Amino acid sequence: MQMHTKIITSLGAFLSIAIVAPAAASNLSAGSFITKSGVEITPTLKTGLSSNSNFFSTPDEEESRLVWAITPNVKALIEDGPNSYELDLGTSSALHNKDTVDNYTQVNIGTAIHREFTSQHRLDVTGDADWLYESRGRGLTEGLGDTVDELVKYKLQNFTARYEYGAQSSKAQIALDAVYLNKKYLNFREVSQYRDYDKSSIGITGYYNTQALSRVFIEIQQEYYRYDVLEISGVSRDSDDIKMLAGMQWEATALTSGSFKLGYQNKDFDNPARKSFSGLSWEAKVNWKPLSYSTLQVLTSRAAKDPVVQGDYIKESLYGVNWTHNWNDYLSSLASLNYTDEKYTGDFGRKDKTKSLRLGLNYVTNSFGMVSTYVDFIDKNSTQNEIEFDRTVVGINFTFALKAS
Repeated sequence: MQMHTKIITSLGAFLSIAIVAPAAASNLSAGSFITKSGVEITPTLKTGLSSNSNFFSTPDEEESRLVWAITPNVKALIEDGPNSYELDLGTSSALHNKDTVDNYTQVNIGTAIHREFTSQHRLDVTGDADWLYESRGRGLTEGLGDTVDELVKYKLQNFTARYEYGAQSSKAQIALDAVYLNKKYLNFREVSQYRDYDKSSIGITGYYNTQALSRVFIEIQQEYYRYDVLEISGVSRDSDDIKMLAGMQWEATALTSGSFKLGYQNKDFDNPARKSFSGLSWEAKVNWKPLSYSTLQVLTSRAAKDPVVQGDYIKESLYGVNWTHNWNDYLSSLASLNYTDEKYTGDFGRKDKTKSLRLGLNYVTNSFGMVSTYVDFIDKNSTQNEIEFDRTVVGINFTFALKAS
């Protein structure tokens, strides 16, 4: 069955929930070499094998897959005093044991520039261009199982600029931010054309240094979402989003560090037929380090965000705990638990609750790099039965790098 027919007739493609579990704690310090012109080159190669118990993220009739992945990467860095210029090139390929249609190669290109004109004037600029594929059962293919005979591919372009005024030691600083993001799907255009969009944002943040290893701030961010094509219904998805937050960053003792910000978010759609959002929004992350080799991190966030397909917006609340521990100079571990609550606003009344657990172990070798093993458990519940699934992924990765000097 063609993908667009399946989506329109069954409403089977819903928002993808990307559970991003952090990598296991790592002691690996990749080595590099410096060219005659002064460019520092850092190459790495990661390859691994994983077993996915529910490859298509389906509620029943689960199908397992073995996936072989290979990810080469090279970074080039030029440092000129406090200034730096970086180029990051990488690809990520996956080979599957059952169906070559799921094989893919992604491309990632990134640049970063840091300039300090004086002690009071700093500028950071980054740019990224990525050619990516959506995993089965995520994004446009969520809830469709194996009925789609081709991977969904898209490209992302992202540009950010941040200017800071004020010396790091002064009591007050101000930062101006600008962001531009473009997402465009490259196939299944009968459906995906309605999800191509541009997002631009501007922001200002004022900091006050308390002179006690902490600073308070007030932040205002304005975002503009503009979709290339109207929905089939003719109802625009364009919206303006503003956040006004106040918070604190601190590193008050050797034991704790962190940040939090709390405030108001308003997401207003151009078309009154869509429901707007106004309410609390927050972000918080606290690191507790009772030992020099052990860190417990607690994080939470809440915000309204755009869905991929269904609904007007999603009110997402996230809670997580991560524990990293270095057992010695070579062996480290990670335990990570995350819970996500999502409420879809619109005509469907969908609610999702997702729990994920990752356990990981790393061993750094003297000969080539690092060996990483991990197991992921994901349990997703939803008011839409076809969206629910359980999955277990077990994997091992080998990271090859130059020996650090």
